[in-house]
Amino acid sequence: MICVKNEHFVLEADRNMVFITVIQKGFSIFQLNPILLDFPQIMLENVKDLKDALTEASGERIQVGRQKPIAELDIATDKMSASVKLNCSENYLNENYSVIMGSILESLQCEGISEGILMHVLQNELSIKNQTIIAKGMEPVHAKDAVVTYFKRSDRKPAVRENGKADYYDMHFLDEVKRGDWLGERIPPSSGEMGRRITGEIALPRKGKDKKLLYDQKTVAAVEEDGKIILRALIDGVVEFREGKIAVGDHLLIDGDIGNKTGNIEFDGSVTIKGTVIDHFSVTATKDISILSELGVSNVKEINSREGDVFIKGGIFGKGVSKIYAARNIFVKHANECHLTAGGNIHIGSYSLGSFLKAKNIFTDEKKGKLIGGVIEAHGKVRAAVIGNRMERKTLINVKGFDRELLKEQLNETLLLYKSIIMKLESIKEKLEVYETPLGELTGEQNFQYEQTTNQYERLMVQIYQLDEKRKSIMDMLESKGEGEITIGQMAFPDTCLQIKSMQKKLNDLTKGTFYAENNQLHFIRVLS
Repeated sequence: MICVKNEHFVLEADRNMVFITVIQKGFSIFQLNPILLDFPQIMLENVKDLKDALTEASGERIQVGRQKPIAELDIATDKMSASVKLNCSENYLNENYSVIMGSILESLQCEGISEGILMHVLQNELSIKNQTIIAKGMEPVHAKDAVVTYFKRSDRKPAVRENGKADYYDMHFLDEVKRGDWLGERIPPSSGEMGRRITGEIALPRKGKDKKLLYDQKTVAAVEEDGKIILRALIDGVVEFREGKIAVGDHLLIDGDIGNKTGNIEFDGSVTIKGTVIDHFSVTATKDISILSELGVSNVKEINSREGDVFIKGGIFGKGVSKIYAARNIFVKHANECHLTAGGNIHIGSYSLGSFLKAKNIFTDEKKGKLIGGVIEAHGKVRAAVIGNRMERKTLINVKGFDRELLKEQLNETLLLYKSIIMKLESIKEKLEVYETPLGELTGEQNFQYEQTTNQYERLMVQIYQLDEKRKSIMDMLESKGEGEITIGQMAFPDTCLQIKSMQKKLNDLTKGTFYAENNQLHFIRVLS
């Protein structure tokens, strides 16, 4: 079939191949492009041969391309759709619409496409401008992943509040629950819905990922309710998270004071005292201790949390003998002539007067908090609104500091280990999927393997929890400016002695700003009032 014939050449199609015979020079390849716009079926492939043929005009018949079909069918790899591209002019389409449509239907049949054919598109919407979708499968509805929700413990963020008469130090410290209370839930993954490909094959939905509920089986029960797995407290107590598992901890509630009627308290769990602790008595607990009297405590012998936090709403009048210990954090309204030692941070709402404070970091209220007299020792940072007083009471602040580069290395090592354990955990999850058959249908050996795999999963979760706690601790330290920081928010009075690492500074004037250690030098950022 001759497509183009003029004084220079003959362009013809033969058995789906395209040939040119050039008989006269003087026609360039660029002049050919507008002509080919009227022949969308022609696809030039051998451009060099075409160019040579136009240049040499040898009269030889040369193959320069191929002829595309009028309707090119394109089937998606996943066989969920098919589209067609028309290689013809608008006029050709209008004059031969029924024939083209019939050809497309034949092609669909040859390809085994029998589902989702869009007949209204084939009959009315074929176009030469764009590929047209002519068949659509029914997409599967993919399953939703399991959703796990746990009881959200109150944030331990103390604040100085005003009740109209006086300031008080407040925070939501312990989350008490009763037997049967909700502690969490798991919505299982959905099953999804099957789809169908345009070839008639079933399209399977993607399975939803399952998630395990992590809980202490001695104090928390998992029960099925309304298609969910609900966690409920087995005992009265306080909500805890032990190495990533939710649990209910033993809780001793004293609805009054600690004194002659109660004697000294020593308890394996958390303790809440609604009153105060009378002079010379002590409270020791493995977990958190909360003393809620707005009068605080005075001249107590000792308050000691071996594994948790201590919260004293009304503060401490220690008279030089009271000792407060916490493995984690201490929260007090004020500390007057007492010893406070925390493995984590010390938070003081109002002031510390003539006290010995020792912790990882020491914070007072950024607007009102004062450190007056005594000795304050921290590892990373000390932040207070006011240090010292107008009577120029001697106040010693010592920040031991840290090696920032070493901490960064430890952080990187922690993150790499965390990543490797996450990868192991994913591998364990895949193994657990093998046992998705209901446990009652597993053999004895399979049940044993399932239990072993589950135990391995829980051990890895404990490691992840521990590494995350370590990461948070390192990040908290790295938030300090330099390699040790003392920040004065309002003013520090003369006769205040500051030391960061081995570098010392005695203040002779009112000072406001931040001191920090870096490159074995003490730096100061002054803040103008």
